[in-house]
Amino acid sequence: MLDGIRVLDLSRVIAGPYCTMLLADLGADVVKLERPGRGDDFRSIRGDAGMNAAFAAVNRNKRGIALDLTHPDGARIGLELARRADVVVENFLPGVVARLGLGHEAVRAVNPAVVYASISGFGQTGPSAQRPGYNLIAQGMSGLMAITGSPDGPPTRPGGSIADVAASFLAFGTINAALAQRFRTGEGQHLDVSLLASTLALLPDPVAHYFETGVAPKRAGNRNPYLAPAEPFRTRDGFVTVVLMNPEQWGRFCDVLGDPPMRTDARFATNAARLAHRDELTARVETALATGTSAEWVARFEAARIASGPVYEFDEVFRDPQVGHLQLVIEVDQPGYGKVKMLGFPVRPSGGSPKIRRPAPRLGEHTAEVLTELGLSPSEIDQLAARGVITLGG
Repeated sequence: MLDGIRVLDLSRVIAGPYCTMLLADLGADVVKLERPGRGDDFRSIRGDAGMNAAFAAVNRNKRGIALDLTHPDGARIGLELARRADVVVENFLPGVVARLGLGHEAVRAVNPAVVYASISGFGQTGPSAQRPGYNLIAQGMSGLMAITGSPDGPPTRPGGSIADVAASFLAFGTINAALAQRFRTGEGQHLDVSLLASTLALLPDPVAHYFETGVAPKRAGNRNPYLAPAEPFRTRDGFVTVVLMNPEQWGRFCDVLGDPPMRTDARFATNAARLAHRDELTARVETALATGTSAEWVARFEAARIASGPVYEFDEVFRDPQVGHLQLVIEVDQPGYGKVKMLGFPVRPSGGSPKIRRPAPRLGEHTAEVLTELGLSPSEIDQLAARGVITLGG
């Protein structure tokens, strides 16, 4: 899909690298630029510098170079790479990459059609622009933590790097949209992507309810605050989730539970009534569900066309047959680490699934290869290495 598109990846950790990996999965030639000696901070996230499963999982299909942008020769080479790129992605604090000579204005001056994505905690301008921002900070400031957790508990951090991944997906989508516009008009774009805005963008319905009512959403635990039943229920051996959206589903739900009178019980006959008597509803449903296993109840609900699913422990997720069918997990032979399992590309294009063309690069693995493509001779490359401007890996 993106064969022939060249991407210069100046980013580190998750938000930028995951975005550029998705571009690489679709065929783009992504060159990941890292600091000599140390590289991306994610290389040492497990305590040992070099290679680990987390770094490999967001940097496959890329070529890697190690280049010191603080050295004049390194800055010159970096700008030449940007001049030839279709896309540049960076996630430094605003202003840092400009001081290194690779800010949007400098790149646009030599490459007017570039699609340039800047990913930061709070955006490129504004009163908080210079503040460092990470996943947890964005979760707290976006309101996501405020509506997550038990009603009588503190704001709670949802698992995973949600803010980083949200920013990655938005950057990935808007980069592709900007490329489409560039093909039509020849014009480039500067995309200002922030963790704060990306995380807030995950909450369109709580935001709509807040502005409609003026009432701030409260923590509701595992319950949907506007719909019932829509929560996990305890079974004989675990939990199942059930979500009902209309009166017809409610009737079928009562029939599956073997409790037809509940269908017309005034406490439960409408969604509003069920919300008002939620504890009573939960107790009555769980009394019925205690007679069977999660698998048995999911099968019964599926037969009645009721949306439900088991609540898995994390290791159980990867034994689900649908996860296997969708090929959501792949295995890569990663030099410097060994075989590593990771998530595959999350979309299944009709033209064929994206392929793993190469594992994540070792630090500086492709430095000589990329510089040769720029026209540098072997002796020039050796001189740059001797002066510490580059690291030759492999």
